[in-house]
Amino acid sequence: MSDSLRNLAALALGALVLLVSAWVYWPGQTGPALLDDASSILVIGDLKSQPELAWDYIKGDNSGPLGRPVSMASFVLEKLLLDGSLATSKRVNILLHLFNGALVIWLFWLLFRYLGTPGYRVLALALGAAWLLSPLYVSTVLYVVQRMAMLSTTFMLGSCICYVYWRERLRAGSFSVALLGLLAVLVLLAVFAKENAVVVIPVLLLLEALWFQFAGENGQPIRWLQRTTLGLIATGGIAVLVFIVADYDGLAAAFQRRYFTLDERLLTQSRILWDYVGQLFSPEVLRMGLYHDDVVVSTSLDAPPTTRLAVMAWLGVLALLVAAMFWQWGRYLALGVAWFLVGHSIESTVLPLELYFEHRSYFPAIGLFLLVGVVFAALVRQWPQVKAPLLVYLACYALWLASLTGSQVQIWSSHPLLILNNLNAHPNSYRANADMAVQMANLGQFEAAQDYSARAFALSVAGERSGDHDIRDLALACIAKQPVEPEQIRRLGVENPARPFGSVVTLQTMVKMLQDNACPEFDRVGFADRMAEIFLADDSPATASANIYIGLALLENALERWQYADAYIDLFLEQSPGNAQGLLMKLHFTRALGKVAQADEVMATLQAMQARGQLTVGEQQTLSLYLEK
Repeated sequence: MSDSLRNLAALALGALVLLVSAWVYWPGQTGPALLDDASSILVIGDLKSQPELAWDYIKGDNSGPLGRPVSMASFVLEKLLLDGSLATSKRVNILLHLFNGALVIWLFWLLFRYLGTPGYRVLALALGAAWLLSPLYVSTVLYVVQRMAMLSTTFMLGSCICYVYWRERLRAGSFSVALLGLLAVLVLLAVFAKENAVVVIPVLLLLEALWFQFAGENGQPIRWLQRTTLGLIATGGIAVLVFIVADYDGLAAAFQRRYFTLDERLLTQSRILWDYVGQLFSPEVLRMGLYHDDVVVSTSLDAPPTTRLAVMAWLGVLALLVAAMFWQWGRYLALGVAWFLVGHSIESTVLPLELYFEHRSYFPAIGLFLLVGVVFAALVRQWPQVKAPLLVYLACYALWLASLTGSQVQIWSSHPLLILNNLNAHPNSYRANADMAVQMANLGQFEAAQDYSARAFALSVAGERSGDHDIRDLALACIAKQPVEPEQIRRLGVENPARPFGSVVTLQTMVKMLQDNACPEFDRVGFADRMAEIFLADDSPATASANIYIGLALLENALERWQYADAYIDLFLEQSPGNAQGLLMKLHFTRALGKVAQADEVMATLQAMQARGQLTVGEQQTLSLYLEK
């Protein structure tokens, strides 16, 4: 069979892989919104009627230091061009995952063709299918906000593919400025989709050092490329090491609000990284899902005992990587492991992030499947007769993964089923129990809801405040249409009087229901009065985060108690001076209270901010309404 026919057959088989993947994932479009979907996606308004607000949403996300405008632009375009529904967002995620799968296949195709691997086309398809159909990624694809991780991976894969083509041109004696420019653009797009995409730069350097190994025409090394690549790797590695050592105390201080220290996080990650590996190659789908807040923290090498084993195993892996540098095929093997570790180097090391999220392996795991491909290539090179059975085995493995992923997608397609599965998989998860409490309240099972709420409070590894637990129980009563005794409201804030509430989400959920009058029998005024006693009394020691104050201001606004709303906004602005939203609310409340001088002062501040370009389009529109009055 000619190469053109082989390519055509492989493309047809690749299309079949993508169709099967689409069939597996498509039921997931009916699933619910989750966690950060509410703050990043569902807040986007009707842009078809107000398209001028599009840029506000593109540049207004606070998920990362760069705002992730590329990812936000994708959500904005949905609102502008499609129906803007949650199901549509999930369908876009599914299609993006299929596209990423095609890019993975393409990259593997190029890399194993470079090695001259027999059957490289089918090998690339089998490995790409295994990555595409891994059940570990269901929580990435069907959790809409994780498009940020998926879209950054799209551009990272594009960068790798672009580099391979640039490298092939260079090997043939042609230096392509156009491809190098495209590579730079793709890297920038990846970083502005999600900041941790910066790891693609060391991955590209390792791709050169370990895969292409600086080979030029006739196999002779390209000296300038070798010096540049090794120099950048050494400089980057030393810079990172110096930064961590020099600022270790500062990095450790950032963990003050976590229930684990920097040292404990690093020890725990040694175990978690092995768990990611296990969940990729031998998935335990019963443990998979969005909630892993029940993960046991490693407080020392022997607590739990598996920590020492995990650390020793990684040290052994690193020693093998060093040894592999002296063997050409060892360097190919080393790239797969290095890809995985470098891919995790930001989210799984020194930053004070949560311990475990499955989406963190979306890009790094490509390296592990690359490792499998190198093992295949080495075996077939030594024993050509094993090619066919190994490819059949890989194809069967991908089909097995598809069956596991299909079962997970069915769970993710139903909110009640997902809640039940999360609780069964992680009975000691605070979030899973809190979700079940809300589900029981929705079903009118108030006592069961209270039981799950109490269990969530007891299991909170971060140390949920009793005041947050009390407010959650009030919200559950509201949802279940149960009466609330005045004493339940009066005891709010009695414990931990200096900092009675810590959860912005819990309080804002309660406030939203009261604003919407979702609980007609609930004493809204009594609740607001108690909050005012806690935070606004002259002798009160209570403090809270800025966003709790703004939530309470919104409640008082709904009750038309402007003096209290104004007082809360003052507390908010003490913590967030110059915040445009807070100043606009301050303008509204001072106008309502007839404080003309104060209102004029706030108006002047906002106009000055507008002149400096510091107001969004929406904020400018709101300000213009007051200018017309």
